[in-house]
Amino acid sequence: MNYTITKNQYESLKLHDLNFEKTADKYLTKEEITAIGFQETLYLTAEEGGSYANFSSFAYWENRNIKQAFYEARENLKVLQSWNLLQEENGQLRAGYVLLGVNAGAKGMGIKGIETFEHFEMFQLRSLKDNDNYKRIPNAMRYKNALIKTGNEKFYNEVVSGTYMTDFIKGFPTNYGPDIPKKIKEIGRELNYTEDQSETFYTNVCKLFGEILVNELALLGGQTHTLVVMGKNKETNVVNEFLRRSGLDEQYKVTNISHYSGSPTHIELANEIIQAFQQVRHSKSS
Repeated sequence: MNYTITKNQYESLKLHDLNFEKTADKYLTKEEITAIGFQETLYLTAEEGGSYANFSSFAYWENRNIKQAFYEARENLKVLQSWNLLQEENGQLRAGYVLLGVNAGAKGMGIKGIETFEHFEMFQLRSLKDNDNYKRIPNAMRYKNALIKTGNEKFYNEVVSGTYMTDFIKGFPTNYGPDIPKKIKEIGRELNYTEDQSETFYTNVCKLFGEILVNELALLGGQTHTLVVMGKNKETNVVNEFLRRSGLDEQYKVTNISHYSGSPTHIELANEIIQAFQQVRHSKSS
């Protein structure tokens, strides 16, 4: 079952902060925390912009026939940020399957170059400033497009649309996922750690964010049964490594699909998505 998210669960994502400092103290020393230099947003309260909703989103996109993609995305976000508007559009949010990325490190830039910290904006259509220009960041809407363009619109609407999306790691001071293990090893060398100590340090970072992820999914009713990792190769994907080190691979079923920034064809990507979500293909959401 791809469990439907209730209003209270939806609102809880906005109302709860990560309790990052308290959780980090359970796994890392003060020296390690300082050496990593986690982003300031992790320490903010929900009211200040440190809620789970500021690090996550939903696979929710409605066609609005607006030529400029940025403005279409803004209209979708307006709906996504309002439970009442979602109900008006019969929008369903789901938590049985969770699309899982690497690191919520980079926030997008709005059309006027202002850094965004709006609820549920991660994974939506964004842009980054490049000198005086703005370049679009690859975004997860490609999953929807792959299904729609291959004749699987019903599957998207009934199964995939509204799936919760989040990252395993949040606020680590690097935006490129594969750089995270390198950064941890670099810090280990700076702290004069032995190889074994460095490995323990790496595992403890994963356990820290593993606990945060479990707490996050608990807000959605604790009904998540499958983590759909965005990144095809489960043997080399860094998220799969994080899940193994944190022990979450034993708590959830884990499957992989190509990352939305990858190069599979629409047909290939649609087939991957259908296979990943196939357990709920003939199930009624509850």
